[in-house]
Amino acid sequence: MAQTLYLECNSGISGDMVVGALLDLGASREKLESALASLSVDGFGVRISRVTKAGLNACDFAVLLDEAHENHDHDMAYLHGEGDNLHDHDHDHDHDHDHDHDHD
Repeated sequence: MAQTLYLECNSGISGDMVVGALLDLGASREKLESALASLSVDGFGVRISRVTKAGLNACDFAVLLDEAHENHDHDMAYLHGEGDNLHDHDHDHDHDHDHDHDHD
């Protein structure tokens, strides 16, 4: 019997939450940990635990960054036009505009 998992992601998806949900659905924790260990990157670890939120017991998956890789800009001032902004332009203007970052 074939099984299908459909994810409706029009508004985005949280990676840590979907990994936790997939583990709850039966994905192999050992295979996940093995795949993560095979990555040629450092500075992170993972925590897999059980949590109860709003009366629901669920798998909680968290990526833990070491001090050198931690994002200390928790208020993300750059999203509000303060600090470094990757989308700054070299011209002055008083109008708002959107950037379309969708890729085909």
